[in-house]
Amino acid sequence: MEFVCKLGTDTGKVLVQTERAASEVELRHRLKTEGFYIFSVRPKDILATRWAPRRAGRIKADDFLVFNQQFLTLSKSGLPLQKSLELLAGQAQSEALRLAVTKVQEKVRAGALLSEAFESVGQFPKMYSATLRAGERSGSLDRVLAHYLTFQKTSRTFRKKFLSALIYPAFLMTFLIGLISFVITFVVPRFANLYSELEVQLPPLTLFFISFSLGVKRFAVAILVGIVLAVVGTRGVLRSRQVRLAWERVKFGMPMVGKLLLKFSVAEFARTLSTLLQGGIPIIAALENAKESVTSPLMAQAVGEAVKEVTAGRALSASLRPCGLFPPLALDMIEVGESTGAMPSMLEALAEFFEEDVTVDLATMVALVDPIMIACMAVVVAFVLIAFYLPLFSMAAQIH
Repeated sequence: MEFVCKLGTDTGKVLVQTERAASEVELRHRLKTEGFYIFSVRPKDILATRWAPRRAGRIKADDFLVFNQQFLTLSKSGLPLQKSLELLAGQAQSEALRLAVTKVQEKVRAGALLSEAFESVGQFPKMYSATLRAGERSGSLDRVLAHYLTFQKTSRTFRKKFLSALIYPAFLMTFLIGLISFVITFVVPRFANLYSELEVQLPPLTLFFISFSLGVKRFAVAILVGIVLAVVGTRGVLRSRQVRLAWERVKFGMPMVGKLLLKFSVAEFARTLSTLLQGGIPIIAALENAKESVTSPLMAQAVGEAVKEVTAGRALSASLRPCGLFPPLALDMIEVGESTGAMPSMLEALAEFFEEDVTVDLATMVALVDPIMIACMAVVVAFVLIAFYLPLFSMAAQIH
């Protein structure tokens, strides 16, 4: 059977090559014996590789957090690994997690290393497998698990703050859309029928509202189908790497919102790289795993280019500078971390600084969005009232 292997050498080079072996476990053992650092080993059958993880159930982030808390506790207690995995599978928060841990247990029983077992299942983050691998090599699995658990808790708290701040603006936007839909489908047609029966001369504003409302009602099905097709088409187009990169550039270039998203991506990268380095993973391998873990494809591309430069012997801060994504402050802090030998702690401080900055900026934006949305709702209501009460005022004036 053929496998595509992504390997690291002692000199810092990253290789991608095809190897033959009876099984993945055997191949990993052979490559490890030959002195390679293993990033990934995948079957050459691309279709099988792509679809296998999708068939498996998705493991929720909160369930995985609880799993790691329990795993760390059992590891510190000195319980044998097989017994720990058996207990963890039994206490899993979801069926998907239970099945995944059971697969890990079977692979470990067959002779695979813990990190290899988690990576081969394909349902766990690559960063997690790399962290476990560093713990196995250094003999300090408890320490790297604790670092990863801290990373999970911090990232989860930050993301929840970020999303919770968007709930109220999203509610206002939904309410505004609902209000406009109610006016178009319910209020306007009734006023239109009333004025039609009374044979009133309507002003241009009222005629516009009536024509617009009747047009929307007439083509409602076509409009809904068009929206669905647009959403599906957009999702299909965004699967293209070039389109996703272009969209990321557009997002990062937006006023206010772009800076916020960029700071979020920088903080995510710094937090991830800091956790990997604290786990004892070499800088090249840490950057490779950080590239796979960041959510922004543009940031991942920039980190990928930096990996090549760092492999050639260039400093990380100098390698990241040409991409233009990292603010000068972030590059300066990374440079200080490199010169003082305190890169992990400096990256952690960088992540905390930008996370706090994102929280403050987001709170400011939400404070601005709220009155804007309320003003929009007031404008919609005011236009409707003016448009449909003007004819009534005209009728009253004629009667007097």
